Amino acid sequence: MKQRDGEVLFLSLEDVVACGGADVRRASEDVQRGFAFLLEGRVVQPTKASMRHPRPAPEPEVGFLNFMPSLVLSEGREILGCKSMGSMPANVALGLPRAAGIITLFDAQTKFLRSVMDAQVISATRTGAVSMLAAQKLVPADTEEIALIGAGVNMRTQLLGLHLALPKLRRARVYAEGASKERFAAEMSRRTEIDIRSVATAEEAVRGAPFVVTCVSRDDRPVVQDRWIPERGVTIFSIGGFEVEASLLARMDRIVADRWADVKSRNVQTHAFAVAHGVIPESRVEDLGPILAGQREGRTSRDESIFFSPVGLAFEDILVADRVYEEALQRGVGQRLRLWSSPEWI
Repeated sequence: MKQRDGEVLFLSLEDVVACGGADVRRASEDVQRGFAFLLEGRVVQPTKASMRHPRPAPEPEVGFLNFMPSLVLSEGREILGCKSMGSMPANVALGLPRAAGIITLFDAQTKFLRSVMDAQVISATRTGAVSMLAAQKLVPADTEEIALIGAGVNMRTQLLGLHLALPKLRRARVYAEGASKERFAAEMSRRTEIDIRSVATAEEAVRGAPFVVTCVSRDDRPVVQDRWIPERGVTIFSIGGFEVEASLLARMDRIVADRWADVKSRNVQTHAFAVAHGVIPESRVEDLGPILAGQREGRTSRDESIFFSPVGLAFEDILVADRVYEEALQRGVGQRLRLWSSPEWI
Protein backbone atom coordinates (compact mmCIF):
# COMPACT_ATOMS: atom_id res chain seq x y z
CA MET A 1 0.00 0.00 0.00
CA LYS A 2 1.54 3.29 -1.10
CA GLN A 3 2.09 6.04 1.47
CA ARG A 4 0.82 9.56 0.93
CA ASP A 5 3.02 12.63 1.41
CA GLY A 6 3.25 13.58 5.06
CA GLU A 7 2.22 10.10 6.18
CA VAL A 8 4.49 8.06 8.46
CA LEU A 9 4.18 4.35 9.22
CA PHE A 10 4.60 3.68 12.95
CA LEU A 11 5.63 0.13 13.90
CA SER A 12 5.53 -0.98 17.52
CA LEU A 13 7.76 -3.68 18.99
CA GLU A 14 5.00 -6.21 18.35
CA ASP A 15 4.62 -5.01 14.75
CA VAL A 16 8.38 -5.38 14.17
CA VAL A 17 8.30 -8.95 15.49
CA ALA A 18 5.24 -9.78 13.35
CA CYS A 19 7.09 -8.58 10.23
CA GLY A 20 10.22 -10.67 10.75
CA GLY A 21 12.32 -8.29 12.83
CA ALA A 22 13.17 -11.03 15.35
CA ASP A 23 14.22 -13.60 12.74
CA VAL A 24 17.99 -14.05 13.18
CA ARG A 25 18.40 -16.07 10.00
CA ARG A 26 16.69 -13.44 7.82
CA ALA A 27 18.64 -10.69 9.59
CA SER A 28 21.88 -12.53 8.79
CA GLU A 29 21.02 -12.30 5.08
CA ASP A 30 20.48 -8.55 5.45
CA VAL A 31 23.75 -8.14 7.33
CA GLN A 32 25.70 -10.27 4.85
CA ARG A 33 24.47 -8.03 2.01
CA GLY A 34 25.40 -4.98 4.04
CA PHE A 35 29.00 -6.07 4.55
CA ALA A 36 29.27 -6.78 0.82
CA PHE A 37 27.94 -3.28 0.08
CA LEU A 38 30.42 -1.85 2.58
CA LEU A 39 33.37 -3.44 0.78
CA GLU A 40 32.04 -2.15 -2.54
CA GLY A 41 31.89 1.44 -1.25
CA ARG A 42 28.08 1.49 -1.32
CA VAL A 43 27.60 2.36 2.35
CA VAL A 44 27.84 5.85 3.81
CA GLN A 45 28.55 5.12 7.46
CA PRO A 46 29.43 8.02 9.77
CA THR A 47 30.99 6.82 13.01
CA LYS A 48 28.55 6.27 15.85
CA ALA A 49 27.79 9.49 17.77
CA SER A 50 27.41 8.94 21.50
CA MET A 51 25.88 11.48 23.85
CA ARG A 52 27.76 10.95 27.10
CA HIS A 53 26.96 12.43 30.47
CA PRO A 54 29.25 15.30 31.54
CA ARG A 55 29.65 13.84 35.03
CA PRO A 56 32.94 11.90 35.26
CA ALA A 57 31.56 8.45 36.01
CA PRO A 58 31.72 5.03 34.33
CA GLU A 59 29.38 4.90 31.36
CA PRO A 60 27.18 2.12 32.82
CA GLU A 61 26.41 4.33 35.81
CA VAL A 62 25.16 7.31 33.83
CA GLY A 63 24.06 5.70 30.56
CA PHE A 64 24.37 7.07 27.06
CA LEU A 65 22.48 7.83 23.85
CA ASN A 66 23.76 6.53 20.50
CA PHE A 67 22.85 8.03 17.14
CA MET A 68 23.69 5.83 14.14
CA PRO A 69 22.82 7.11 10.64
CA SER A 70 23.55 5.25 7.43
CA LEU A 71 22.88 5.44 3.70
CA VAL A 72 23.01 2.16 1.77
CA LEU A 73 23.17 2.14 -2.04
CA SER A 74 21.30 -1.10 -2.57
CA GLU A 75 20.24 -2.77 -5.81
CA GLY A 76 18.60 0.03 -7.78
CA ARG A 77 17.64 2.21 -4.82
CA GLU A 78 18.94 4.07 -1.79
CA ILE A 79 18.06 3.17 1.80
CA LEU A 80 18.42 5.98 4.33
CA GLY A 81 17.86 5.83 8.07
CA CYS A 82 19.08 6.34 11.59
CA LYS A 83 18.93 4.37 14.83
CA SER A 84 18.59 6.44 18.01
CA MET A 85 18.99 4.33 21.11
CA GLY A 86 19.51 4.93 24.80
CA SER A 87 21.17 2.56 27.25
CA MET A 88 20.99 2.52 31.04
CA PRO A 89 22.12 -0.69 32.80
CA ALA A 90 20.31 0.28 36.02
CA ASN A 91 17.01 -0.13 34.15
CA VAL A 92 17.25 -3.90 34.51
CA ALA A 93 16.80 -3.68 38.29
CA LEU A 94 13.64 -1.63 37.66
CA GLY A 95 12.15 -4.24 35.36
CA LEU A 96 12.86 -2.11 32.28
CA PRO A 97 14.94 -2.89 29.17
CA ARG A 98 18.60 -1.89 29.42
CA ALA A 99 18.37 -0.34 25.96
CA ALA A 100 15.47 1.04 23.93
CA GLY A 101 14.93 3.49 21.11
CA ILE A 102 13.66 3.99 17.58
CA ILE A 103 14.76 3.50 14.00
CA THR A 104 13.69 6.19 11.54
CA LEU A 105 13.63 5.54 7.80
CA PHE A 106 13.60 8.39 5.27
CA ASP A 107 12.77 8.66 1.60
CA ALA A 108 16.19 8.97 -0.05
CA GLN A 109 14.96 11.40 -2.73
CA THR A 110 12.74 13.78 -0.77
CA LYS A 111 14.27 13.10 2.68
CA PHE A 112 10.71 12.85 4.06
CA LEU A 113 10.25 10.56 7.03
CA ARG A 114 8.79 7.21 5.92
CA SER A 115 8.68 5.16 9.10
CA VAL A 116 9.34 5.18 12.84
CA MET A 117 9.75 1.78 14.46
CA ASP A 118 10.93 0.12 17.64
CA ALA A 119 14.71 -0.41 17.65
CA GLN A 120 15.10 -2.85 20.53
CA VAL A 121 14.12 -6.01 18.65
CA ILE A 122 16.06 -5.17 15.49
CA SER A 123 19.16 -4.11 17.41
CA ALA A 124 19.28 -7.35 19.40
CA THR A 125 18.46 -9.52 16.38
CA ARG A 126 21.05 -8.05 14.04
CA THR A 127 23.68 -8.41 16.81
CA GLY A 128 22.89 -12.11 16.96
CA ALA A 129 23.03 -12.24 13.16
CA VAL A 130 26.52 -10.70 13.07
CA SER A 131 27.76 -13.32 15.53
CA MET A 132 26.12 -16.05 13.47
CA LEU A 133 28.05 -14.94 10.37
CA ALA A 134 31.30 -14.49 12.31
CA ALA A 135 30.97 -17.93 13.92
CA GLN A 136 30.64 -19.59 10.52
CA LYS A 137 34.10 -18.23 9.67
CA LEU A 138 35.91 -18.12 13.03
CA VAL A 139 34.64 -21.01 15.19
CA PRO A 140 35.33 -24.72 14.52
CA ALA A 141 32.21 -26.16 12.91
CA ASP A 142 32.15 -29.16 15.26
CA THR A 143 32.16 -27.10 18.47
CA GLU A 144 29.90 -28.79 21.02
CA GLU A 145 30.29 -26.63 24.15
CA ILE A 146 29.99 -22.91 24.87
CA ALA A 147 30.38 -20.63 27.88
CA LEU A 148 27.96 -17.71 28.18
CA ILE A 149 28.58 -14.71 30.43
CA GLY A 150 25.35 -12.73 30.58
CA ALA A 151 21.70 -13.76 30.35
CA GLY A 152 19.84 -10.81 28.87
CA VAL A 153 18.01 -10.17 25.61
CA ASN A 154 21.19 -9.84 23.56
CA MET A 155 22.55 -13.14 24.88
CA ARG A 156 19.32 -14.79 23.76
CA THR A 157 19.82 -13.60 20.19
CA GLN A 158 23.50 -14.52 20.42
CA LEU A 159 22.64 -18.10 21.24
CA LEU A 160 19.92 -18.26 18.58
CA GLY A 161 22.42 -17.12 15.95
CA LEU A 162 25.23 -19.36 17.19
CA HIS A 163 22.89 -22.34 17.30
CA LEU A 164 22.20 -21.80 13.58
CA ALA A 165 25.89 -21.38 12.77
CA LEU A 166 27.10 -24.33 14.87
CA PRO A 167 24.51 -27.11 14.68
CA LYS A 168 26.64 -29.49 16.78
CA LEU A 169 26.38 -27.30 19.89
CA ARG A 170 25.17 -29.59 22.67
CA ARG A 171 26.16 -28.04 26.01
CA ALA A 172 26.37 -24.59 27.54
CA ARG A 173 27.26 -23.11 30.89
CA VAL A 174 25.76 -19.71 31.68
CA TYR A 175 26.63 -17.21 34.37
CA ALA A 176 24.95 -13.90 35.19
CA GLU A 177 24.20 -11.99 38.34
CA GLY A 178 20.88 -12.76 40.04
CA ALA A 179 18.20 -15.20 38.95
CA SER A 180 18.32 -14.32 35.26
CA LYS A 181 20.71 -17.19 34.53
CA GLU A 182 18.20 -19.80 35.73
CA ARG A 183 15.43 -18.26 33.62
CA PHE A 184 17.76 -18.09 30.65
CA ALA A 185 18.83 -21.73 31.04
CA ALA A 186 15.24 -22.96 31.22
CA GLU A 187 13.91 -20.86 28.32
CA MET A 188 16.83 -21.27 25.92
CA SER A 189 17.18 -25.00 26.58
CA ARG A 190 13.60 -25.36 25.32
CA ARG A 191 14.16 -23.13 22.30
CA THR A 192 17.47 -24.62 21.16
CA GLU A 193 17.52 -28.16 22.66
CA ILE A 194 21.00 -27.34 24.00
CA ASP A 195 21.69 -28.61 27.51
CA ILE A 196 22.21 -25.28 29.32
CA ARG A 197 23.35 -25.29 32.94
CA SER A 198 23.51 -22.19 35.12
CA VAL A 199 26.64 -21.90 37.29
CA ALA A 200 27.61 -19.86 40.33
CA THR A 201 30.61 -17.93 38.99
CA ALA A 202 32.01 -16.59 35.74
CA GLU A 203 35.12 -18.70 36.26
CA GLU A 204 33.06 -21.89 36.52
CA ALA A 205 31.39 -21.04 33.22
CA VAL A 206 34.59 -20.22 31.37
CA ARG A 207 37.14 -22.75 32.65
CA GLY A 208 38.00 -25.24 29.91
CA ALA A 209 35.43 -23.93 27.43
CA PRO A 210 36.60 -23.81 23.80
CA PHE A 211 34.17 -21.00 22.96
CA VAL A 212 33.31 -18.09 25.26
CA VAL A 213 30.68 -15.40 24.62
CA THR A 214 30.34 -12.36 26.88
CA CYS A 215 27.39 -9.96 26.81
CA VAL A 216 26.73 -8.21 30.12
CA SER A 217 24.98 -4.98 31.06
CA ARG A 218 27.83 -3.69 33.22
CA ASP A 219 30.62 -3.78 30.65
CA ASP A 220 33.22 -1.26 31.84
CA ARG A 221 35.32 -3.80 33.75
CA PRO A 222 36.47 -7.33 32.86
CA VAL A 223 34.33 -10.26 33.94
CA VAL A 224 36.58 -12.82 32.23
CA GLN A 225 40.15 -13.14 33.42
CA ASP A 226 43.11 -14.08 31.27
CA ARG A 227 44.17 -16.98 33.52
CA TRP A 228 40.83 -18.79 33.05
CA ILE A 229 41.24 -19.12 29.28
CA PRO A 230 42.95 -22.12 27.63
CA GLU A 231 46.37 -21.47 26.14
CA ARG A 232 45.46 -22.53 22.60
CA GLY A 233 42.48 -23.07 20.36
CA VAL A 234 39.93 -20.82 22.08
CA THR A 235 37.41 -18.47 20.46
CA ILE A 236 36.09 -15.46 22.38
CA PHE A 237 33.19 -13.30 21.25
CA SER A 238 32.97 -10.12 23.35
CA ILE A 239 29.67 -8.46 22.45
CA GLY A 240 29.58 -5.63 24.99
CA GLY A 241 32.35 -3.31 26.07
CA PHE A 242 35.37 -3.95 28.27
CA GLU A 243 34.31 -7.46 29.35
CA VAL A 244 37.57 -9.42 28.93
CA GLU A 245 40.98 -8.69 30.45
CA ALA A 246 43.04 -6.80 27.89
CA SER A 247 46.16 -8.88 28.59
CA LEU A 248 44.40 -11.85 27.00
CA LEU A 249 44.58 -10.19 23.59
CA ALA A 250 48.38 -10.28 23.63
CA ARG A 251 48.23 -14.07 23.17
CA MET A 252 45.43 -14.20 20.62
CA ASP A 253 46.42 -15.20 17.08
CA ARG A 254 43.64 -13.14 15.52
CA ILE A 255 41.79 -10.05 16.76
CA VAL A 256 38.72 -9.20 14.69
CA ALA A 257 36.40 -6.17 14.80
CA ASP A 258 33.27 -5.63 12.74
CA ARG A 259 34.87 -2.36 11.58
CA TRP A 260 37.92 -1.14 13.47
CA ALA A 261 37.40 2.54 12.61
CA ASP A 262 34.07 2.47 14.48
CA VAL A 263 35.45 0.46 17.40
CA LYS A 264 38.33 2.88 17.77
CA SER A 265 35.98 5.88 17.65
CA ARG A 266 33.65 4.44 20.30
CA ASN A 267 36.69 3.47 22.45
CA VAL A 268 34.88 1.37 25.08
CA GLN A 269 35.73 -2.20 24.06
CA THR A 270 38.56 -4.49 25.05
CA HIS A 271 40.51 -4.27 21.79
CA ALA A 272 40.23 -0.47 21.77
CA PHE A 273 41.48 -0.43 25.38
CA ALA A 274 44.30 -2.84 24.52
CA VAL A 275 45.49 -0.69 21.62
CA ALA A 276 45.20 2.56 23.60
CA HIS A 277 47.29 1.08 26.45
CA GLY A 278 49.94 -0.53 24.28
CA VAL A 279 48.93 -4.15 24.95
CA ILE A 280 48.70 -4.80 21.20
CA PRO A 281 49.55 -2.69 18.14
CA GLU A 282 46.67 -1.32 16.12
CA SER A 283 47.93 -3.24 13.09
CA ARG A 284 46.87 -6.52 14.71
CA VAL A 285 43.15 -5.72 14.52
CA GLU A 286 41.37 -6.78 11.33
CA ASP A 287 37.86 -6.20 10.00
CA LEU A 288 35.18 -8.85 9.63
CA GLY A 289 33.99 -7.76 6.17
CA PRO A 290 36.91 -9.15 4.14
CA ILE A 291 36.64 -12.44 6.05
CA LEU A 292 32.92 -12.76 5.27
CA ALA A 293 33.64 -11.98 1.61
CA GLY A 294 36.38 -14.61 1.37
CA GLN A 295 39.05 -11.99 0.74
CA ARG A 296 40.80 -13.09 3.93
CA GLU A 297 40.86 -16.50 5.52
CA GLY A 298 38.74 -17.31 8.53
CA ARG A 299 39.99 -19.80 11.08
CA THR A 300 42.97 -21.71 9.65
CA SER A 301 43.44 -24.37 12.33
CA ARG A 302 41.88 -25.74 15.51
CA ASP A 303 44.85 -24.46 17.54
CA GLU A 304 44.30 -20.86 16.47
CA SER A 305 43.03 -18.52 19.21
CA ILE A 306 40.64 -15.83 17.98
CA PHE A 307 39.03 -12.81 19.64
CA PHE A 308 36.03 -11.13 17.97
CA SER A 309 34.22 -8.05 19.22
CA PRO A 310 31.70 -6.01 17.18
CA VAL A 311 30.71 -2.45 18.10
CA GLY A 312 27.54 -2.55 15.97
CA LEU A 313 27.16 -0.80 12.62
CA ALA A 314 24.23 1.34 11.54
CA PHE A 315 23.83 -0.21 8.09
CA GLU A 316 22.91 -3.50 9.78
CA ASP A 317 19.98 -1.91 11.61
CA ILE A 318 18.87 0.07 8.56
CA LEU A 319 18.82 -2.91 6.22
CA VAL A 320 16.84 -5.06 8.65
CA ALA A 321 14.48 -2.15 9.32
CA ASP A 322 13.96 -1.58 5.59
CA ARG A 323 12.94 -5.22 5.11
CA VAL A 324 10.55 -5.02 8.07
CA TYR A 325 9.06 -1.79 6.70
CA GLU A 326 8.47 -3.26 3.23
CA GLU A 327 6.79 -6.33 4.73
CA ALA A 328 4.62 -4.13 6.96
CA LEU A 329 3.46 -2.14 3.90
CA GLN A 330 2.58 -5.32 2.03
CA ARG A 331 0.68 -6.79 4.97
CA GLY A 332 -1.00 -3.60 6.16
CA VAL A 333 0.69 -3.77 9.58
CA GLY A 334 1.28 -0.68 11.73
CA GLN A 335 -0.35 2.70 12.24
CA ARG A 336 -0.39 5.40 9.56
CA LEU A 337 0.17 8.80 11.12
CA ARG A 338 -0.15 12.22 9.46
CA LEU A 339 3.00 14.13 10.28
CA TRP A 340 1.93 17.14 8.25
CA SER A 341 -0.77 18.16 5.78
CA SER A 342 -0.83 21.96 5.69
CA PRO A 343 0.69 23.49 2.50
CA GLU A 344 1.44 26.78 4.29
CA TRP A 345 4.70 25.28 5.65
CA ILE A 346 5.99 24.31 2.19
